[in-house]
Amino acid sequence: MRRVAVIGCGGAGKTTLSRELGRRLGLPVVHIDGHYWRGADARRGDDWPEIHRQLIAGDRWILDGMKPGVLAERLERADTVIFLDLPRGTCLRGVVARRLRHLGRVRPDTGTYDRLELPFLRWIWGFGRDVRPTILAALGGCSCDVVVLRSRREIDGYLAALPRSERAPGALVPALVGTHS
Repeated sequence: MRRVAVIGCGGAGKTTLSRELGRRLGLPVVHIDGHYWRGADARRGDDWPEIHRQLIAGDRWILDGMKPGVLAERLERADTVIFLDLPRGTCLRGVVARRLRHLGRVRPDTGTYDRLELPFLRWIWGFGRDVRPTILAALGGCSCDVVVLRSRREIDGYLAALPRSERAPGALVPALVGTHS
């Protein structure tokens, strides 16, 4: 595994899994939201697809995040994709726990503001109906290794089965916030 895409619903544990994979595999971790969001404002301009292309151009990475509009390109570059296909209740609990942990501050691990907003909660609620079918279709056509994990227990088991790398631990790649206009 050299290029790993970790995808799934908000609150599924993508960032936590990505950090641990980075440590175990010695790969740099890139948190997509840290590159997509600029403070409280989303990057909705023409620069996002190019930023994403730069992120996936490297030979070694773990990319943590969704952004379905550019997912196909990421899957083309990845040699492994891990889809956290957890129940919505688990994801909602994960988001609430994260919110309580960060209390609306900038998250040091991702460089993004942690906030609970109704559109985000609706997105989580409808993820299985609205987003999951598209992901499953994309994974069906993917030429990379696909791992689907459906519970926290399966995630823990997957990690336990991975060998630890002798390389230096993976580092979180700082966000490009403010470097693109």
